[in-house]
Amino acid sequence: MPEPRRIGVFSIDDHEIVHAGLERLAEREPDFVFLGAAASVASAEKDALRCSPDIVMLDLFIGEEQGWSLCRDLLAASPATKVVFYTGYGNAQLVDRAMLLGASGYILKAASMSALPDMLRTVVRSGQYIDPALLKEWVDARRAVTEKPAFNERELSIVSMIAAGLDNYAIAERMNLTFHTVKFHIGKMLKKTGESNRAGLVRYAKERFLIE
Repeated sequence: MPEPRRIGVFSIDDHEIVHAGLERLAEREPDFVFLGAAASVASAEKDALRCSPDIVMLDLFIGEEQGWSLCRDLLAASPATKVVFYTGYGNAQLVDRAMLLGASGYILKAASMSALPDMLRTVVRSGQYIDPALLKEWVDARRAVTEKPAFNERELSIVSMIAAGLDNYAIAERMNLTFHTVKFHIGKMLKKTGESNRAGLVRYAKERFLIE
């Protein structure tokens, strides 16, 4: 009888201890196999996809970079891959952004290593797993009419450019939008966050780790 197919795991994190922990997990669990690791964004996508993993464990912060774009690129290249954010940072807006990008899970590194295999099995079996420490906050935030919503991808791009020092005209040119469209989006973000100016939007996004 052929052996049952094992769950292939690839780790993207700039901390070797995380790779080692996931490798030890796979050694203990007969239905898991550790396929490899990457410590930088530069090599991560190519190295991960070469292994054809079932799950990519992706840190939110990798050196000086964030994992959002990498998550998007991995899923665009391999839609069947399950990307799970495995990070020390978490709040409702971070979970929401991860899910909007197509991630299959969001797990805090504080989670018990003994519980992690079942969390990952749930990802494979049902397609999604949110850390219990964040799940209620995320669900409540999505249900609450008065909750400040997360920025969409266009809005995040605009806020990132504001943080980089670009004015509205430069942002419009960079994004191939009209000046008035950029102004409209900024006004919309100010209204839903309760901030009063562009600097407030940048602070709001940085405090929630939505931009670098």
